[in-house]
Amino acid sequence: MKKSRLTLKDKKIITEKLDAIGMHLSEFSFPNLFLFRNTHEYEIITTPHGFFLSGVTYDKKRFLMPMTNPEKAGEDCFTEMKELMAGEEWDFVFPVPEAWLECFNEKDFTRTYNPNDSDYLFLTEKFKTYPGKKLHKKKNRLNQFLKNYEALLVPLTPEVLSEAIKILDLWQEFSSQEMETSDYAQCKEALLMQEELDLTGALAFADGKPAGFLLGEALNDDTFTIHFAKADVRFNGIYQFLFSRFAVDFCPDFEYMNLEQDLGTEGLRKNKESYRPKQMAHKYRISLNKPQ
Repeated sequence: MKKSRLTLKDKKIITEKLDAIGMHLSEFSFPNLFLFRNTHEYEIITTPHGFFLSGVTYDKKRFLMPMTNPEKAGEDCFTEMKELMAGEEWDFVFPVPEAWLECFNEKDFTRTYNPNDSDYLFLTEKFKTYPGKKLHKKKNRLNQFLKNYEALLVPLTPEVLSEAIKILDLWQEFSSQEMETSDYAQCKEALLMQEELDLTGALAFADGKPAGFLLGEALNDDTFTIHFAKADVRFNGIYQFLFSRFAVDFCPDFEYMNLEQDLGTEGLRKNKESYRPKQMAHKYRISLNKPQ
């Protein structure tokens, strides 16, 4: 077994493996893994028949992340994964989508999940217009924004990068989280490395003033994930405008938009739930049962 810290040089091989999986979970993304490499202490684990990532969850549990669909992994690879799990270095395999659970029988494995890890999946079509009674408040805020401001959404290019960074700085200034515990550093790195990480972004203007931005990427053919959404909330309705116009202009061919997890933050949970997700994509933790 060999270990090495995750670096930008690993982008090609990890992206190839993730593309082959085609997963809708936000962790199955090289930019996500790279940007949070220090937060989660990501390492690449290579064995004679396998390739895995090692990391640490937000609740400080060590996990082994499969980089091959268990349904397609060879028997030797799966055996090696079980051997790694049998040691004391890792607490469980994570994240495991529901579609993979049948690969882990209940005799040998225990399945659990932490709701704080679950991704919020939304229908892109609903973000476009906020239809129906349950999204009426979102539509009203969008309409108010469009009525009060001359609104514009443009691609996030190097020419407007400084404006996006100003928004990020302003967001941090008004955030209840300290810079050391927020995702400020990861977001700024994402902005500065947008081209290297193949991220897609958009910057909103209100009456010619920068008001907010989104930054994300396609996870697979039908799901686009938003890694970062930052705005100046003094522009009432800015987030509703961002999501709506971004869905129309940048995600017309994606069925779903993934707004990632809430990490157990009450305010973030309530905010994401208010947009009425189509489903919660749970991420299972699979631990190996110890012999009786």
